[in-house]
Amino acid sequence: MKVFLSILLLAGISAAAGASEPGVTIVAHRGAMEERPENTMPAFERAVEAGAHVIEADVWLSSDGSPFILHDATLDRTTDAEGTASERTLEELRNLDAGAWFDEAYAGARIPSLAELLRWADGRATLLLDLKDAGEAFTQSVTEDVRAHGNPTGVVIGVRSPEQARAFRESLPEARQLAFMPSPSDIPDFAEAGVDILRLWLGWLEDEPGLAAQVRETGAKLMVNGTTGELEEARALMAFEPDWILIDDPAQLLRSLEAMARTE
Repeated sequence: MKVFLSILLLAGISAAAGASEPGVTIVAHRGAMEERPENTMPAFERAVEAGAHVIEADVWLSSDGSPFILHDATLDRTTDAEGTASERTLEELRNLDAGAWFDEAYAGARIPSLAELLRWADGRATLLLDLKDAGEAFTQSVTEDVRAHGNPTGVVIGVRSPEQARAFRESLPEARQLAFMPSPSDIPDFAEAGVDILRLWLGWLEDEPGLAAQVRETGAKLMVNGTTGELEEARALMAFEPDWILIDDPAQLLRSLEAMARTE
């Protein structure tokens, strides 16, 4: 790991500069969710400012067939409404306040449509789409939006089953895929489906360190989930030399990586 961190230091990694290459790819979980209301445009904009390379966003399908961005299945936690989000039309969803729950400074922030996010991200950042829904209609709608409003090569499809991976490999063969695996025992199945990047939880790796090597033996890249990106957690994450790190606070993780590069 010392060699890896030395590379980061020579590359001039810093949160201010927003660069950490060559090295680990920083993925902003729901945008910069520690600083702005998650899965809103202010959070995505802040993630790019902070230096994230990839923006992760959660995708559902509205009642009128439009993909939209929200983490929970319900509206209760992050909007001024209640109930199942996918039972609303896109227009109804867009009329909700998705920012005031976090801070009144963000009152009026809206639930983005996937189309809006794709248009904004094109040329700014790679998108990792965490697919919360499934089925043929969902696959078709997401595929149509990516082709109409974005660039498939700038999108990573976050699949949750090997079957979903195969469906998107047919509909969006240009896009990379990342597996949000429910269990490390699923590594062989997702690898067989041709997924490019496999996500492991840090806790899984700490319990069974050999999982990192198992992922690499498949030829896939390794992404590890983090949280705040504080120095202690950054050390734990980097011990497994991941290719990608999914993090709630990209700016803090970059500061931690810079501190590690300068002291180790």
